[in-house]
Amino acid sequence: MENAKKNSENLAPQEHEIRAGKPKYDGPEGLRDLLLHELKSMYYVEKLLVKSFPKMIKHACNYELIEAITLHSADTKKQIIRIEDTFSALEHRPIFDRNKAVECLLDEIDEIVELTKFGIVRDAGIILALHKIEHYEVATYTILSTYAENLKNYSIQALMEASLNEEKVAQMRLAKIAQTIQFYDAQML
Repeated sequence: MENAKKNSENLAPQEHEIRAGKPKYDGPEGLRDLLLHELKSMYYVEKLLVKSFPKMIKHACNYELIEAITLHSADTKKQIIRIEDTFSALEHRPIFDRNKAVECLLDEIDEIVELTKFGIVRDAGIILALHKIEHYEVATYTILSTYAENLKNYSIQALMEASLNEEKVAQMRLAKIAQTIQFYDAQML
């Protein structure tokens, strides 16, 4: 505990040091910058998911779940292109910012795989974690669409809404699959 306190004191800026401040978002230009900032995060999320989907498919056993992940993988590839088009519309090169929230949710899937046997309980865990990710994406695309509308950039708004609609469909598919998971052993109740 003492060492942790010493280390944090060493990281604290000294009084004579000058801290470079990050620009603060404000006004229409600030809203555009905020949209761009969140777009970088979503670019990372979508790229990360495309890499993660094959592993999820490998560990799933429910045909509908495998199909849902496969379909959403194709949609996610289209979403990446839309994000790149949005960067282009904003005259910015496509780059990403790390998204720790979604990384944690993907780690949750890995943990579920480790803690469960191949079967419906594992599928239930994958569905739950994926549904959380879809919820995050729906929330983000909803607000990015609203920001684009506020900035009167209707082409970007249309791109965000197209991705939003795909995320909502994926979320509904997962919820429907979750409802089909049933245990037939009466002793389990």
